[in-house]
Amino acid sequence: MINLASFIEKQTNKKVNIFEYKNQELKDNQELITFNNSLYIIEMENENLSLNMNSYFYLVYQQNLDFNTLKDILYNLYEDIDIVKYKNHLLINSKTKLGIDIDTTEIIEAESYSNTYIFDLDKVDNYEILDLKVELFNKLLPAILKNNTSNKFITTKDLILYINIYISSKDKSICKLIDFNKINTIDENLLYTGINFIENNLNISKTSSSLFLHRNTLIYRLEKIKELLDLDLKDFKDAMVFYLSINAYFISKNI
Repeated sequence: MINLASFIEKQTNKKVNIFEYKNQELKDNQELITFNNSLYIIEMENENLSLNMNSYFYLVYQQNLDFNTLKDILYNLYEDIDIVKYKNHLLINSKTKLGIDIDTTEIIEAESYSNTYIFDLDKVDNYEILDLKVELFNKLLPAILKNNTSNKFITTKDLILYINIYISSKDKSICKLIDFNKINTIDENLLYTGINFIENNLNISKTSSSLFLHRNTLIYRLEKIKELLDLDLKDFKDAMVFYLSINAYFISKNI
């Protein structure tokens, strides 16, 4: 295997590790190859070894990443930052916590004309934790893109919610508790109204403004959800059940 690794390194000009494939889930920097009728994993070592660990990281996602344009925008917005391309994403690296929030995504979108999501990776001490967070983001990305149209600045708290939504959509026993067939008969606009209401902290005025709905129309829709699903979204437990169930439904629908 040493000769094979040397050959691949010479061809790719990258440092690689090779080990036997045992049906484990592949990481972003890993690929499968066949050699002597056996399967092996090629793992590319981290390319960006100049990142400052024990500092703050932010991942910027665009479907069609324009790295140079994004880099110029971000350097105009923030000082004393490093910007690198890491695992097909743009990473911002800073020694101090930056004032990045939902307004930042709107500024970038106005400049780049592309939907933009920013994930606050928080303070990271080593590459293992960095890779874990990036891989988790990639795993949950379909749920984020499908169900998070209003808030495009993702925090660790948001990620905890998405993990639970993802598990709910995959776990067969949980899925049996969620009546997906009944949910499927309900207008999606009504379902998204409920999600938006929860994401706006159960606030009627904020939700009305964000959805451009009259207050009475919003109240009617919330009552309709209560009638159809027996869930009162003004109640914390009912709101949580609705939020997890509907988001899990949307994920399962798009698998």
